[in-house]
Amino acid sequence: MDNLIYLEDDKPIKFGTLPIWIDYVFYNDGRVQKKHFATIILKDTNLDIHVIHPLTQFIFDNWKSREFNTQRKHANNIVKFLNYLLLNKKNLNVNTLRDLKFSHGTQYLNSLSSEGVNRTTVKGAERTLTSFYYWLTKHHVLNHISQDLFTKKEAQFFSYYESPFHPLYPNEKPKEIEHILPNEYIPLFLEIATLVAKPIALGIYFQIFGGLRISEVVNLKRTQVSRRMQTGDFTLKLAKQNFRPDLKEDASVKKVRTQRVMQISDWGQILFKDHIRLFIPLDQSDALFVNRDKKALSQRSYRQYFQKIKDTFIKTLEEHGDNEQKLLAQHLKYQKWSTHIGRGTFTNMIAEDAENPYEIAHLRGDSDITSSLTYMVSTERIHKKIEEKFSHMHQQYIPRLIKEED
Repeated sequence: MDNLIYLEDDKPIKFGTLPIWIDYVFYNDGRVQKKHFATIILKDTNLDIHVIHPLTQFIFDNWKSREFNTQRKHANNIVKFLNYLLLNKKNLNVNTLRDLKFSHGTQYLNSLSSEGVNRTTVKGAERTLTSFYYWLTKHHVLNHISQDLFTKKEAQFFSYYESPFHPLYPNEKPKEIEHILPNEYIPLFLEIATLVAKPIALGIYFQIFGGLRISEVVNLKRTQVSRRMQTGDFTLKLAKQNFRPDLKEDASVKKVRTQRVMQISDWGQILFKDHIRLFIPLDQSDALFVNRDKKALSQRSYRQYFQKIKDTFIKTLEEHGDNEQKLLAQHLKYQKWSTHIGRGTFTNMIAEDAENPYEIAHLRGDSDITSSLTYMVSTERIHKKIEEKFSHMHQQYIPRLIKEED
């Protein structure tokens, strides 16, 4: 471990992360399953070649059983810190990892704050850095720091090591990301989706009226969608699939569950029938959402379709809306918002009529509620109220703007 990292002068190197798929063996039953892992790499920027660095073991030791996105987050945090050391090695007087002191970590975290990084991100980097320093002491890498300088704390369900760093955190700032689309504009948004991005129009519906995440939408199989006879609601069986092992991205379902999507008027039924008829996978995946080559749709492609909907929606409001609609267009034009606005809009709708937080949590798929009876009753009540809100919009609001756009 002596030369785990030697920060040589004038070498065209840079650290990075690389996702890989490996055959992961479960020790309890011997099962072998493809698993996504985040690795740390060292790149030669002149030759454009890279090698997986031994520091990847830090990610594996701490988060090998966690989801890929968790691994990637911590790997990215370490990579940024290592590149900071490379860039500032002379000022910091750091030639190898053996030279690291707590002050170097504090200086790095302060540099993030000075760059305008938000408070949450700085604290996340600090947690990763604390684990990293402790891991290095376990392997006797650091000359100036030993394990007894770390203080272990006990929380209710886990233990952790207190941060040894003392950064100046940035002030809390109001969120600049838009999470909610006003209810009265949802029909127009869906209409535009069918006009300019039909392959994901059903997915947009699932997100707005079921609260699905983008990764959960692209993970659906055709056979995992069913309808409830009484209400026409959709029942989706969300499970982790690996449709596209050829891609670096990890479209993972955050929580395996059965998710209900509300049928409002006849929108969902029409979108579903058209979608099933038009978009049939040819790659043996049975994926519900496919690309132009009839392969399972990736998150990246879904986002590209969504951007087209977003741009057209804003343009429609700008060019054909009244004063209020033009103001909304300006707001949405300069705010950050993405596919997650569907889940936020769904949450906002059900929160208006929910009687307690447990109803919201269950409808969003955030946690289990022991009483299924309470869930069913509250869902029917909220469903009815939401349907009433939309009963007049499709007839009056949509055709006017869409007709003018055409």
